[in-house]
Amino acid sequence: MEIKFNISKSFSETSISINSSHKNDNLILAAKAIDKIINQEILIGYQNEKRTVIPLYQIISIHTDNKNIICETQYNTYRLNKRIYEMKELLPSALFLQLSNSEIVNISQIKEFNLTKSGNYQVNLLNGTVTYTSRRYAQLIRKELLK
Repeated sequence: MEIKFNISKSFSETSISINSSHKNDNLILAAKAIDKIINQEILIGYQNEKRTVIPLYQIISIHTDNKNIICETQYNTYRLNKRIYEMKELLPSALFLQLSNSEIVNISQIKEFNLTKSGNYQVNLLNGTVTYTSRRYAQLIRKELLK
């Protein structure tokens, strides 16, 4: 499947179009997945005691910091009221990858994996952040993602 971007200042709002010679189950599933990610899947984050709606597609990573769960997006950082294991169950596994007991990242934000001497992976994200997998999750990532 080919993906094209049509960028122009003449567009008043963003839209997604699927072009095909005929409708099939894969196209319907793709449309439903896009709709779910863009329009339905959200988190509620807190910033300065204000509640904010966070669309899943904006999330870069979710990690712990001094017993707080932090959600980093392209634009801001928010505090979440759920634990990492609760977030793992809530987030779609096709879009998010757990790197350790304390961090989950958006798969689309991963730039590259580098194997370290200790057998873990250094994970470089598109925003320049560098993080590492734990040994336990390095094995799972090796089996599931890096086949």
